[in-house]
Amino acid sequence: MYKSPVRPHLEDCCQVWSPHYSKDIKLLEGVQRRVTKLINSMENLHYEERLRRLGLMSVENVELEVI
Repeated sequence: MYKSPVRPHLEDCCQVWSPHYSKDIKLLEGVQRRVTKLINSMENLHYEERLRRLGLMSVENVELEVI
């Protein structure tokens, strides 16, 4: 659910609009954190575990790779 409708939008935005401020990166990270928590089987897992199970990286790590 998350990989299809949400993550591509975040990744596209990072390519066009690369956040330079930590507050912007934290805002994007918060969106990803909330959306991954909406998945029924993952609501009680830690954020890092949700990312690992979904095969995702944190937005902060993606930003570091883009630079």
